[in-house]
Amino acid sequence: MAIKLFLKIFFSLPVWLLRCLTFQKSTIINNQILDFQTQVFLKLQSLQANTFDNPNTFNSAQELREELESGRDGLPLNAKPRRSVQTIDHFIPTEFGELKIREYCPERVLMESPILYFHGGGYVLGSISTHDPWLKFFSAEIGAKIFSLEYRLAPENKFPSSVQDSNLALEWLENKLSLPIKQISLCGDSAGAHLAASLSTYRAVNNLSLPLSQCLIYPMIDPACNSKSQIDFSEGFFLSQKAMTWFWEQLIDSKVNLDDPMFNLTIDPKAHLPKTLIITAGFDPLSDEGETYARLLDDSGNEVQQIHYPHLIHGFVNMTALKAAKDATKDWLRTYKKFLRQ
Repeated sequence: MAIKLFLKIFFSLPVWLLRCLTFQKSTIINNQILDFQTQVFLKLQSLQANTFDNPNTFNSAQELREELESGRDGLPLNAKPRRSVQTIDHFIPTEFGELKIREYCPERVLMESPILYFHGGGYVLGSISTHDPWLKFFSAEIGAKIFSLEYRLAPENKFPSSVQDSNLALEWLENKLSLPIKQISLCGDSAGAHLAASLSTYRAVNNLSLPLSQCLIYPMIDPACNSKSQIDFSEGFFLSQKAMTWFWEQLIDSKVNLDDPMFNLTIDPKAHLPKTLIITAGFDPLSDEGETYARLLDDSGNEVQQIHYPHLIHGFVNMTALKAAKDATKDWLRTYKKFLRQ
């Protein structure tokens, strides 16, 4: 309760007052200036253990998940939606059990194209619940129905289990809810962005109908984890290089995956992909990977647009209580609306 109250007060403080109270200098790396409120938030976060810095300190992936969800539960990290959003939970029967998918229905549906969303968390963490506040804000802001999938996680379920789940969900939307695949947009953050791109690649290389578009929010792209941004922002900016390496290790089933364009997105699948919007953040280990993927798509003749926010960190869409994060999120959502029009 005390932490929640403290955060509410913190998020309400103007930047000039934060500067007076903290005496911190601005963080500048590669000519990028970190948003000051975000900088102070990271400093506060560093005072307690960060699950994204060193996941090896936990005995199991399940223990790590429980720690993450209990630590975030009820914290006022997300801006509240400006309109009401109703949710409906559906269950997709499969040979390995039911897949849960949550439908978000905004008070005003302005977009005909629905969105199939995949949460982030390195394929090991995250759930419908961890991303629920963000998706309510997202759905209300953009005026679209969103379907959030609870896909199977690693290391219990290695690649390509999550791709299989996402494809089942996409086809379920068409077959059971009469939503044509060509009208559906895929979207995800971090690992979820990788999953969206993997699903598009899977359908493209197998000559299956493609979704309308895909929106990749600071996507995981390269299992090598050796880009310049991985090194420059290896620790101290919410997501660490050590954590990213560990996440890929949990996902990979065999070294053969490294040559699979559905797993390693730095490999050109030599196929036509849906029009793509890529969101990157300056103080993010994954920043260079998103830019690399945008360039690969463009070089292959695919329609792609990248929007870069040099002053923000990985995970900012789940931190819209931070003013700069909220402003940036509302900004790229305005562009995404164009990708939802057929």
